[in-house]
Amino acid sequence: MSKITRRVFLLSTAALPLGCAMRPASSAGDVPTKPVRPAAVGQTWRYAKHDLYTGVIVDTQIDTVASVNRTVDIDSRFEKAPAPSGKAQWGMDWLAKYMGSDHPASGPLPSEVQDPWGMVLVDPHWGQVQVYERPIPIWPSSLRPGWSDHFVTRYKTPSDSDGLLWDQTMKAEAWETVTVPAGAFRALRYTSAIHFVHSDFARSNSMRYETAWFAPEVGRWVARESRGSYYLAESVDDRPINENGFRWELLAWT
Repeated sequence: MSKITRRVFLLSTAALPLGCAMRPASSAGDVPTKPVRPAAVGQTWRYAKHDLYTGVIVDTQIDTVASVNRTVDIDSRFEKAPAPSGKAQWGMDWLAKYMGSDHPASGPLPSEVQDPWGMVLVDPHWGQVQVYERPIPIWPSSLRPGWSDHFVTRYKTPSDSDGLLWDQTMKAEAWETVTVPAGAFRALRYTSAIHFVHSDFARSNSMRYETAWFAPEVGRWVARESRGSYYLAESVDDRPINENGFRWELLAWT
């Protein structure tokens, strides 16, 4: 984690667009031309995961619908991105022998569970598995600019089974034409501001922020940015500390 400074803020601002291009927002009365794609077993979305502050690709994330019954279960896995071409690669094959499972080239990620489609119950997105007391919207339940909702619930993690506060406000802002590696899409831009209690009680005033672009024809976001901050309890430094921030861009979907 790194402290938020003017330099970090400027880097994060510069990194936001990355490879994504957007046309100006449309009018508030605009509506999508296609319905939300229903969930079906085998649907797959492949994303490039970038460090939000530097723009460097961290890995590729592949999300796949594994089952559609009472819930929609989405399995995930990752593939490590190749090292930057300018970085010296000598000795890495030998070192890989000793890095072991702490540095795998690919592997499974925790699964996501929606109950029903569009409402998330088990959410691995924030770096640890979170199970909500009741499902909350994973994208706006009404796909129209101006829609907003505020929901207060509790969540549990593998390290805390007592239930912690999750207070989230989601807003649908505008329809935009978004260009990512997978192509150009008509997508609804929406934002979330979250105040929550972290399972690490040394953290206080924990906040998370998110902007995503949801394309109904894809049935998922084509781009998503997440970041957060917190304070350390009893610290003499009164500046917030930045959580890791990431941006996902759609590479392909089936």
